[in-house]
Amino acid sequence: MTHTTVISGYRWYVLAALTLAQTCHGLDRAVIGLVLKPIGSEFHLTGAQLGLLAGLAYGLPFALAAIPFGYAADRFTRKSLLTGALLAWSGATALCAMTGGYAGLLGGRAAVGLAEAGGSPTGLSILSDYFGADRRSTAIGIWYLSSGIGFAVAFFVGGMIVANHGWRITFLVAGLPGLLVAPLVFLTVKEPRRGALDRIAGTLSKETLAHRLRLLFARPGIAWGVLAITCIATGIYGMSTWLVTYLVDSHAMSLPRAGMIVAIAYGLLGSVGGLGAGWGVDRVHARAGGFDSARTAWIGAGIPVVTAITGLAAVSAPSSSAAVAWIMAAGMFSAAYNGPVNAMIVTQAGPQLRGLAVACVQTSANLIGVGLGAWLIGKVSDVVGGRNGVAWGIGAAMIFCLFGGVFLMLAACQIRAHAPAPDAY
Repeated sequence: MTHTTVISGYRWYVLAALTLAQTCHGLDRAVIGLVLKPIGSEFHLTGAQLGLLAGLAYGLPFALAAIPFGYAADRFTRKSLLTGALLAWSGATALCAMTGGYAGLLGGRAAVGLAEAGGSPTGLSILSDYFGADRRSTAIGIWYLSSGIGFAVAFFVGGMIVANHGWRITFLVAGLPGLLVAPLVFLTVKEPRRGALDRIAGTLSKETLAHRLRLLFARPGIAWGVLAITCIATGIYGMSTWLVTYLVDSHAMSLPRAGMIVAIAYGLLGSVGGLGAGWGVDRVHARAGGFDSARTAWIGAGIPVVTAITGLAAVSAPSSSAAVAWIMAAGMFSAAYNGPVNAMIVTQAGPQLRGLAVACVQTSANLIGVGLGAWLIGKVSDVVGGRNGVAWGIGAAMIFCLFGGVFLMLAACQIRAHAPAPDAY
């Protein structure tokens, strides 16, 4: 395989290219939340069935594939793995347009989840070898702008498409960008040398997957960090998936208007919050004399708590204007944890376990977080019933964000109690 050392200007191009690829990931993942209402109407589905389609149908295959992808990312050429995964999930999204029923949609979303499992382990691993620990929170925060951008495109542009052309054309259009971006990544992104910026050149190890997992979770803060992100994902993904339905049901909004509101909150403002948090944490570390994982975890712990408070306020607001205001606030904080918390995890993992660490985060977050969050809200909606059923479901999901904050505090305490993680094992 071909390796390259980091060139200062070129690394920002790599960051842009990887962010563009991950934007396609966010777009194809988020589009389901926009089309739940028309799909449910066409196929006469319950809230639990829609929650299964938006959650576990995607999250379970993602979870099953993430660790194998992470293991591969630590051993093989990462840009090739990323390119193949990007082509696969984009094609699967487009093919959802051709399904004839609920079973076909479940299969299509399963294929999307399976392929998207390769996005984060490869992308974040490459990125961590282009940016050292002193700039890593900022770089990861910029990379996570992809979630907000993809979400915004899905709900803003997709809202207009679904209103005028239906959900099938929406799926088709959502899948096309990734088919164009994949060749760009493959042809222009150079494979970096592993661990060069961590003052150790990573060598491809021969240890078994089980042994590498034991090494990973023996490192301070990793287990608590994975649990934290899982809980946060349960609340945030569940809420963002069902917000359009909540606004339509509880506040009688039109589908395009509801989609635009959610796009602004979780797309535009979420991106601003994510970028600002990553930059802010790096500035704190610079003034304190260098990156510190425990400090990062302490800062990150407050973010999901604020997200939970604003989310609960949004679904209990007495008027549509108040609900929109609180949704904007919740959206601002929804992605703010990504840069700091993921920077803490990949730094604690070290260069030879980064792909596996990201894969473990993604496995747990998608199997439990995405799978449970969307389904839980749908189930609570069925049980409560009426126009406010979804609001009660979102409120229940916000409790998980509070647990996420607690787990990050425990991660910080564990890291502080141990010696700093080694750069490699």
